[in-house]
Amino acid sequence: MIALPALRAALESALAALPPPERFSRSEDADTARRLGERLRRDLLPRLGGDAPLLLVAIAGPNNVGKSTLFNSLVGAALSPARPEGGLTKQCLAAAHPETWTGELKDFLTRRYDVVPVPSGTDAPVDQPGPAGRLYLALAEAVPRGLLVMDTPDFDSVYRDNRERTEALLVTVDVLVFVVSRQTYQNAALVDFLRAAVGRGRPYLLVYNEATREEVARGHLDKLAADVGHPPLARYLAPHQPEVEAGERPLSTQPLDRGPSLGALLGEAEHARELKTKALAASLADARAELEALGRAARASSHDPERLRQRLRHELFAVGKSAALKGVPADVLVDAFRDELDARSAFHRYVRLPFRALATALTFVSKKVRQSFTGPEPSAAPVIHATDETLRDGVRRLVDVLAPEVAAWKGDAATRTRLAEAFGAGTLARLEEPLGFESLHAHAADRDSLYTFCRSLVGAEMQGGMREELLQTLTTLVYSVPSGAAAVVTVATGGVGHDAVIWAGTLLSTPLLERFVDLLGADVRARVTQKWAEAHGATLARALEERFFAEVLQHLDAEASGWVRTAETLEDSARRLAE
Repeated sequence: MIALPALRAALESALAALPPPERFSRSEDADTARRLGERLRRDLLPRLGGDAPLLLVAIAGPNNVGKSTLFNSLVGAALSPARPEGGLTKQCLAAAHPETWTGELKDFLTRRYDVVPVPSGTDAPVDQPGPAGRLYLALAEAVPRGLLVMDTPDFDSVYRDNRERTEALLVTVDVLVFVVSRQTYQNAALVDFLRAAVGRGRPYLLVYNEATREEVARGHLDKLAADVGHPPLARYLAPHQPEVEAGERPLSTQPLDRGPSLGALLGEAEHARELKTKALAASLADARAELEALGRAARASSHDPERLRQRLRHELFAVGKSAALKGVPADVLVDAFRDELDARSAFHRYVRLPFRALATALTFVSKKVRQSFTGPEPSAAPVIHATDETLRDGVRRLVDVLAPEVAAWKGDAATRTRLAEAFGAGTLARLEEPLGFESLHAHAADRDSLYTFCRSLVGAEMQGGMREELLQTLTTLVYSVPSGAAAVVTVATGGVGHDAVIWAGTLLSTPLLERFVDLLGADVRARVTQKWAEAHGATLARALEERFFAEVLQHLDAEASGWVRTAETLEDSARRLAE
């Protein structure tokens, strides 16, 4: 059995993690969350804070079955409105001995309920709606000490608020007195309500009102107990009494199974501790089942934001890769080849040094002379333009592709609003503005990563012999061209070398570059291209996320991780209750 401090800590942790009911998309999960919150706040935590010598009893049942009449009979005064039309009680009314509203007992009640004392000689406005958890309290000398009796609204009222007010109080009581009649005992909604209230062992009593024949009442109550799943603590008959209906005498009940009278069972202290022990065990069992159910619901709630955020980032990465392929930097590839080959042959390295210096100087001079006649050469502009247009087109397609998922969102309204903004006209309009990604097109970290990859690729492909000698000789020729002259290699229609953009009329022709790469292996082009697409595509994808989808992705991240943390906390609390 879990120790009391650990039990309180588990319940407090669960209450702190419990989301508001409206956060759950399914109504049954919302109802469970509402019921569990009331159970933790109003029953278990106050109960574990101190065991007050007070037995809490609630009278419940369907509309116009005689609940208020029975309540008035038990407390010895006409405190609750009881008229033939029924349905008058919309808030909970309780009655207790005056000593209850003093000292420790008063503190105990105020921790559980929003208690509103009813002045002597006045009527409580229970026929008016009010908040769940409010309890009007009338003090009456006729109520036994140590007993508090509640009259609750009809659980089957057409007003949902009535049921919520009833449930908010029923999860707190030690004993439920459920009133039925021959017209209501097998009603499906009644059975479901009673099973939910007492199905895990909470003590309950059945009162069969307006009974005409004992054998008929027995059969009806047997059927109801079987449907609920466990028998009541005791059963009582209230024969049909015209004087009661006329308001001329209180309702009288008689035991059906040779037990104590209803007043004695509820009012005598010898029964209270056993009933309260059973009620605590049942409430803990209910809480554990509700924690497990809401843990599953929280995990299910994390799936939609998790799936959507992964889908959005996947699509952004695809857009970034497509754009990155518009400009693969061939100069990085050439530099890596040269440096790796230099490292492998001191002879060729010394032969190449003077040629490289001379070619660099000649290329610089020739470019300056040509620019004096033609102006600067827009080497990077076509690639940057193509890259940006690919990014814009990709985001437009992404918005179109994800629009149906956004429209079908079933989660909370706040997320739905953010999704509509992120995948709406505002984002499409911002695509017409400059992207501001100029600095990313020469991203140093991506180029360094590609250089390291290319060097390792050359080193792995080199095996010595004639093949390496051919590469060394060819590289000596290539050294006469500055690596910067390779500028950018586009790969929209081929691989590295197929669409080489070679500036300044250098010796690095397209066939020469193709030959240079082919000597390493047939798949080198694809591998180098793929490496750049993944590395630089991720950089561009992050830039798109920050530019257009930062807010919605941060929200989806928080939603997904928040639901997972909630599920873990609720599941952990449920496990600790089982110890």
